[in-house]
Amino acid sequence: MKYNKTLSAMAVGMTLAGANQALAHGYMDFPKARQAICQEQGGFWWPKDGSKIPNAACRAAFLKSGHVQFIQKHEFAVNTAEFNDQSAVEANIPDGTLCHAGDKNKAGMGLPSKDWQKTPVTVDGKGQIKIRYRATTPHNPSFWQFYLTRPGVDFENKALSWADLELVQSHGNIDFFMAPDGKRYYEMTVAIPDKFSGDAVLYSRWQRDDVVGEGFYNCSDITLIRDAEPQPPQSWHSAGYYLRQGQQANIGDTVWLRAFDGNGKELIQEKLTISEQRVADWPAYFATQLNEVFAALIRIGVQDEHGNIHFDATNLASNQVFVSDQTHTFNLSVVAKPVNTPPTVHTPAVLTVQEGQSAHLHVHAFDDQQSRLDFDWQLPAQVSYTGNGATITVTAPQVDKDTQFSGKVTVSDGQLSTSVNLVIAVTNQNDTPAPPDSDAWQADKVYTGGDIVSFNGSQYRAKWWVRGQRPDISHAWERIAPPSEPKDQWQASVAYAGGAIVRYQGERYQARWWTRGQQPGKHSVWKKL
Repeated sequence: MKYNKTLSAMAVGMTLAGANQALAHGYMDFPKARQAICQEQGGFWWPKDGSKIPNAACRAAFLKSGHVQFIQKHEFAVNTAEFNDQSAVEANIPDGTLCHAGDKNKAGMGLPSKDWQKTPVTVDGKGQIKIRYRATTPHNPSFWQFYLTRPGVDFENKALSWADLELVQSHGNIDFFMAPDGKRYYEMTVAIPDKFSGDAVLYSRWQRDDVVGEGFYNCSDITLIRDAEPQPPQSWHSAGYYLRQGQQANIGDTVWLRAFDGNGKELIQEKLTISEQRVADWPAYFATQLNEVFAALIRIGVQDEHGNIHFDATNLASNQVFVSDQTHTFNLSVVAKPVNTPPTVHTPAVLTVQEGQSAHLHVHAFDDQQSRLDFDWQLPAQVSYTGNGATITVTAPQVDKDTQFSGKVTVSDGQLSTSVNLVIAVTNQNDTPAPPDSDAWQADKVYTGGDIVSFNGSQYRAKWWVRGQRPDISHAWERIAPPSEPKDQWQASVAYAGGAIVRYQGERYQARWWTRGQQPGKHSVWKKL
């Protein structure tokens, strides 16, 4: 089979326009998102009244919208085609729905309550806090936005609106990392202006920067603590020696220090990647960093007779880790430089395109060791495409009948590669058979899936059991287009994803974001082509 030319570009990520929910997922891990706290505390499987759910706010959320919001803690997301347009974002997530990203199945997370569990967060001397975002599936390129509730907003008694929030920090693309337990995270700092203190809601947005436009939105309930200077404890307690005998690190290794309280709650998780400049002095450098950043929790060094602790760079084995509470523990580990692995690539769903029409094909992959990925597209000569990198625009050829074309894309990190197959299904516009004869719709009649009726000059097919719902406005019915009508004719009962192209009254329109029942030419969700 003859193939078109190859394209390559730097990118990270894989999905398919028009497929089901996008593949990237995640949630705020610190300070923890509402839904993550509720999920971890449990109690929502039984009894059905939620009486075993320990937190009152989580219990109220369960009674509002069930358990889906807990088990899908990493899927508080919505697709916005024009994600750089704030008005489009706010149209997708209206006031009152911010904490559940406009998803009615997770509406409990948006309930105002004084009982949402708050995470204490200390603002450091630079006026910043460090956040950690769990990436169950990473996605790059992407960008980040962090908002705080404005002083005086009564978020305990009123569902959040956009006017309640102030944007305090933005970040562009951030590389993810893999922790020693194999989980992937993003970490970054968030500036906290002086006027913010005490209880607040931290609202986070993780936005994919691609044609899919999926964004993740989380509410984290926090208490901002401002200490002029961290106060060390009156006495320090040794938790053991800083370095184990023979513990060394080489270039490319990552050193991790984690500290826990008496209940196993993580207090510190810090890492240092060993560079050529740090391979000789990393123990002293890392200890100095930890002593400065976590001065109220940990001290690394040798304690003299006066109780003062100083790091001894000449005798590394003598240094101990001192903690502020004798129940606290720590662990220092050295993770070897990772062995390169092939990119992770998800096989896309079949892309269905009408002959002569175009559709976006966006491939999402990621690599735990490399940030640069090259994409090699191989499509049959009959299928033309434009673009490069992770996103191309496919144009379907004219066909005599519905036809499938096979291709593949190979994703390489420069050393190893992964290939997945692609299937493009091209539909013939003129081979739609005439619909069968049908009876006029009757409001009091029961219809089951597959039944066909006529109503106001059009024919409709029942999707499932239905009675009393008008075919032209009910989601239980789908209109059967006559052979003479274009297959992309807009229909009020059909849901269209962002990027979908339709015809209406002789004009072509493209959906800016998800829509159903909003007439092209009258609603801003549609862009005239």
